[in-house]
Amino acid sequence: MRKGDPMTFDSESMPFELVARRLKALADASRLAVLRRLCAGEKCVTELVGETGLGQANVSKHLRILLGEGFVLARRDRRNVFYRLSNGMSEEICAIICRSIREKAASEKRVLARYLSRKPARKAG
Repeated sequence: MRKGDPMTFDSESMPFELVARRLKALADASRLAVLRRLCAGEKCVTELVGETGLGQANVSKHLRILLGEGFVLARRDRRNVFYRLSNGMSEEICAIICRSIREKAASEKRVLARYLSRKPARKAG
């Protein structure tokens, strides 16, 4: 990759603290559930509460964290605040991680199947 390319990873100048903070924001199942719901489009807290089954205070807390790290944007409309993904990056990150989990599970399933096919059956006795 060329220098300056957005996909270039320059470990000498990378602010790892910032990277870790962003990844930490994604390292929560409830926040991922909120992000997944926002993939369908803009929603207010009440809608997210209904769709995720989380409490209102919990959803609001997770949205504050996601907003602070730039994963979502907020828009106020009278008494409601509506949230949406800030760009396709959040959805893309989730898709990459899910794909990785599926691939790893498939690989581990094949290894386990090979192991079980070689292991002699134990006799009851």
